[in-house]
Amino acid sequence: MPFIEMGEEFAKAKETPLAPEGQYDIKVHALAEEKVAGLKNNLLVDIRFETEDYMQFRHWIALPIPEKDARNDQEKGNDPGTTARTKMLFAKRFCYLFNIPYTDTGFNTDDFLGARTRSGVTQGTFTAKDGSEVTVNRLILPRLPDEIEAAA
Repeated sequence: MPFIEMGEEFAKAKETPLAPEGQYDIKVHALAEEKVAGLKNNLLVDIRFETEDYMQFRHWIALPIPEKDARNDQEKGNDPGTTARTKMLFAKRFCYLFNIPYTDTGFNTDDFLGARTRSGVTQGTFTAKDGSEVTVNRLILPRLPDEIEAAA
């Protein structure tokens, strides 16, 4: 393949830095659902920084999958319903943090786009499919106020 001319701006193309751990104004930029052979059931939420020029990042909200969650509880020796309740708790924490309305039975993903908050962001590392270590920003989901009161 011959040389591809990209212009002078090509030299200026740089990676956007990760945010250092701290508190930031952030917003939900995009939302998608991921399903792979019935084994994954996640909402993928793209989050952008409002005022800082840091790399946007993705947050996964795991949704309950009754058969898989029950199997997971059994394999790990957990009480029935533990996995599903944990997934629901983290989804509720996300909704609470971003002031997304929810009811006793769920939430509407149409309310996600553009939702804003000030929240803690940290960095975490995971191993990619190719075996490389990747560092990314991660959202810190604080406990719900009623959880804090119950623990006191």
